[in-house]
Amino acid sequence: MSGSILSIRGLRAGYGDFQALFGIDVDLEEGEVLALIGANGAGKSTLLKAITGLVRCERDMILYGGQPIGGERPDLIARRGIAMVPEGRRLFRSLSVEENLVIGGERAPKGEWSLDRVYGLFPILREKRRNPGTALSGGQQQMVAIGRALMANPRVLLFDEISLGLAPVVIKDIYAAFPAIAATGVSIVLVEQDVVRALAVARCFVCLQEGRVSLAGRPEDHDRAAITAAYFGAANVAGAH
Repeated sequence: MSGSILSIRGLRAGYGDFQALFGIDVDLEEGEVLALIGANGAGKSTLLKAITGLVRCERDMILYGGQPIGGERPDLIARRGIAMVPEGRRLFRSLSVEENLVIGGERAPKGEWSLDRVYGLFPILREKRRNPGTALSGGQQQMVAIGRALMANPRVLLFDEISLGLAPVVIKDIYAAFPAIAATGVSIVLVEQDVVRALAVARCFVCLQEGRVSLAGRPEDHDRAAITAAYFGAANVAGAH
């Protein structure tokens, strides 16, 4: 696909003798929001880990800007411009909110995102900037994790389960930031359990089932029944009726 900043071809990956992904093909275009959906254990987090170098794969299975990066060291992949907001946030306990943000910008190229830009996106973080990062509410911690990733001025930003464990009103606030992030040209891969919410912000989606792509395309091109069958498996959906 022309314009793809990230192309995944025939990706196979796993942990030791356990294979989690079987021949995955995914394209992410410049400035696109792609929702990666699927039940627990479908392989979503493994795919993100392969992209970021945390899970090994063959070099030519992942292309970034047309260059093979599969199996490259995570720090080198990060410097290329791929950042991740990890599940569980993983803030530095000994650092303040602002220090957590600043550390995300170390060695970062110049770009759209700075402390002032992050504070403009999440004003509450300016108020809390001197507080310990882990002393905030879960939603505020998630904002710090997103801001830290943005401070790296990435071209590709991966979100792993950003709404997990958060109150609906907080989730709404976090999702409200997506248009501003995408407007800067950042390409986004969003892993999310809330399928309806994910598809509402995504231009396209990929559904994984047991380590394989079960459905892909634009949300408006598939009805809810097709997406449900791809998510749970046609046999499981039929058995529920």
